[in-house]
Amino acid sequence: MKSKEQQLLENYLKGTLPENRKKLVEEFYEMESQRTTQWDTHLMGKKEEVKNRIKPRPISSKTTRRLPLVNIAASLLLALAVSYILYASLHKSPALEMVEKTTSFGQTSTIQLEDGSIIWLNAGSTVSYPKHFPSGSRQVTLLGEAFFEVQPDASRPFVVSTPMMTTTVLGTSFNIAAYHRDPTAITVSTGKVLVQQTTAASSSQTKKEMILYPNEQAILEDSDSPMAKASVNAERYSSWRNEEYFLDQMTMGTLAGTLERRFGVRFIFHDEQLKNCQLSGRVKKQSLSALMELLATTLAIEYKIEGKKVHLYGHNC
Repeated sequence: MKSKEQQLLENYLKGTLPENRKKLVEEFYEMESQRTTQWDTHLMGKKEEVKNRIKPRPISSKTTRRLPLVNIAASLLLALAVSYILYASLHKSPALEMVEKTTSFGQTSTIQLEDGSIIWLNAGSTVSYPKHFPSGSRQVTLLGEAFFEVQPDASRPFVVSTPMMTTTVLGTSFNIAAYHRDPTAITVSTGKVLVQQTTAASSSQTKKEMILYPNEQAILEDSDSPMAKASVNAERYSSWRNEEYFLDQMTMGTLAGTLERRFGVRFIFHDEQLKNCQLSGRVKKQSLSALMELLATTLAIEYKIEGKKVHLYGHNC
């Protein structure tokens, strides 16, 4: 009784193999004929077992007349193709088991992936990733802000997808801020990353990808804007991990958004001009009330904390 491998090979040689499997055999033959790598046990099985299956067998003269001539190399490669097809059909990759982590406002978390990479997830953010990374890639999706410390693995690039940009690295550390309705910013601390814009821009002259090195940042204001590159102090953009804030060239309106996520509160400006007040300096970890006391003294404004609301009053700053 013929094995499945023998039957598939014979059907191919007869020209009766279904078109979809015939195409797979031919593509595999083409690929295999150009290969320079060593035997792939994972895909083709144990070399000796395959060798034993393809030992020459007597073929009747009747069979010889019916079948086209095939040289020994082609026969070997076709046998390997059959082995590959059967292996693929019997060992289909299981669906990836995905993990999703979300932080609410006022909360941050640290996540260690199976490859040793670490994600610091900022408040009001969501990250999803496979529980077990497949061979060939490490794909992560982010909405919000996170700092990534990626373990090097040249065979599996680490890719972070956000709504407007994709970041690809082999091993490095970088911060991504991609909150809904806010500009997307990728800031590199160590190594280098490839940043690609994933949305169509309004101008054909828009640069849609760039490489970033330490203390460089790519920023995308919205889906219709071109990416811009700037030299920055990377520490400033990842200091949130230690609950520190670099206030240089920051407005009160921008800081309010950061503090809303950090403390889970809502800022209410009783004078819209207060949002434009410029801040400078560096604020280390402290409570919301202590921080507001410092800001009120610095800007000469008044504030009142009522539960989850922070009211700001004043006309000048």
